[in-house]
Amino acid sequence: MNVWADGLSVIVDRAWVVFSIFATIIWGQVLIVAPLRKHFRSRFTNAEYASLGMAGWILPVAFGAVLLFAGSYLFGDIAELIFTLLAVTVFISALVYGKSYQVITPAWMPIFLISVILQFSFLDKTILPLYFDSAEHYRIIKFLTGYYELTGSGQPLINYYHVGFHFISAAVAHLFQLGIVDIMLVFGQAVLVVLPFSLFFIIKQETQSNMAAAFACLLAGIGWHMPAHLVNWGKYPALFSLPGILFVFSIGYLLFQNKKSRPSILYLLMGFGILISVLIHSRSLVVFFFSAISLYLTFWRKRLPPIYQHLVFGIVLFIFMIEIGYVHKSAALSPLLDGYLRNDLWMIILAAALTLFSIRFFTDLTFLLFASLSFLVLGLFVPVHLPGFGTLTLLDRPYVQMLFYLPLSIFGGLGLAGLYRFLQGFYYYPKQLTRLAAFLMFGFVILNAMVNHDFYPSDCCQIVSRDDLTALQWMDKTLPSDVSVLIASADLFVTSFESPAAQAGVDGGVWISALISRKTFSLPGEADFYQSQTHAEVCKLGADYIYAGGMPQSFNVQQLDEQDNWYLPVFSLPAVKIYRVNGCE
Repeated sequence: MNVWADGLSVIVDRAWVVFSIFATIIWGQVLIVAPLRKHFRSRFTNAEYASLGMAGWILPVAFGAVLLFAGSYLFGDIAELIFTLLAVTVFISALVYGKSYQVITPAWMPIFLISVILQFSFLDKTILPLYFDSAEHYRIIKFLTGYYELTGSGQPLINYYHVGFHFISAAVAHLFQLGIVDIMLVFGQAVLVVLPFSLFFIIKQETQSNMAAAFACLLAGIGWHMPAHLVNWGKYPALFSLPGILFVFSIGYLLFQNKKSRPSILYLLMGFGILISVLIHSRSLVVFFFSAISLYLTFWRKRLPPIYQHLVFGIVLFIFMIEIGYVHKSAALSPLLDGYLRNDLWMIILAAALTLFSIRFFTDLTFLLFASLSFLVLGLFVPVHLPGFGTLTLLDRPYVQMLFYLPLSIFGGLGLAGLYRFLQGFYYYPKQLTRLAAFLMFGFVILNAMVNHDFYPSDCCQIVSRDDLTALQWMDKTLPSDVSVLIASADLFVTSFESPAAQAGVDGGVWISALISRKTFSLPGEADFYQSQTHAEVCKLGADYIYAGGMPQSFNVQQLDEQDNWYLPVFSLPAVKIYRVNGCE
């Protein structure tokens, strides 16, 4: 496999989709940067404005998507025409008003293009969006576009609450006439391309070092398995919440810097950012709440005598280590640590070493990050009961696992800047030492990515094969629209208070409802089809057919084949078998 050839092939094959999505991102970037440029003018460099735009683009895009949906719902096709004209007018006005002509600096362009090729190579081997979550996202987007038949199983879950990503995807798919699968696949990789650049602003402002800021961006882009691994899990709302979170943090940093004069535009943008981030992923509100508490603790610690400042820092570190110990002992939560230790061990060692310099030279921000990490881990253990959802925790394991890459990357950027200051204190050759340190740090991250970073889909999560697509096509043409299909599932463990009823689909059967609108029921993949009780349960569910995919947790086809008086095979491929259920009264 050649990652460069595969990435270029994807870009060429899906050129219109790629263009449409990056045009959408640029539109949002220009609109969000215009008021900032108008107010702050030359206070920030073009790179810093570009960084802010690469975080804040999602705000106007999400708002426009909701506006388009509401207008189309109330006024029909005329609303789409008005919205298109308004979007173009606002875009041109923002270019003139904010002088936001440079959406990416020339120095970033080669890195940006390389990142596009690398990230888009992921799609060369991808048939459908990965994992079981993606099928539900597909159904919701299709429902919002108005092309889905509103039959029993076709409607989205009424208690689903991360809808911002779906509004955005539905709007872009409708405006540019794109397929929903293409939107999901390409949009996810496009966000991964622009996301690392969003970190540049905060690190540059804190350290006044372009090199340290660029190093943090490099770590965020290819240093960790997160957030790129999110698309393996189909966690698109979580991924799309990251730009909004980073934008809110950036604006919050600006408010902290402007103690004497805090312009109202910053408060408006921060409120807007919080609103959109929560719309995209509701747990963003918990992240903002914990960050606010951590910021308060940072201010409180700053007012203490130096010896007590050190003591409080030590207490926070001790609490964090205790929490990590509890995470390690939890069967549901231990994958959080395993993911980093298995995939990013060398980067963790590097970040840990650089954190020592971060603590020495950027103590306050480092304390804020450790306090935030402690609260994020605490959120994994705090139960909350919501009607219709059962017992949840404030944060779930995949979301916290995703968020961990942010402070780790920031530690790297701050640590490199601290290392610079440490080396500049040397009497002999301080400039040469800092250049050597930068060369070694950047080279180490790139070398690690070449050896350990996987740009292709994970085998664990690609649950749909070509055989599954053929089977779904056969079902759509052959089976009546009112039949019910039994699919395999497994226990879902992403919180420390997981409900026994939480089940997740394990093979291509999860796409039956989304793609061909047949009703589905589920049973655990380890169900014993030799037993009459299992047959009775299948009949009680009302399943007419059984779908057995080719994943390790799928139904046992040998058992089904040997009980042909109850389960009659009607479709067979190497990776998929479909059985008709017999013997039910």
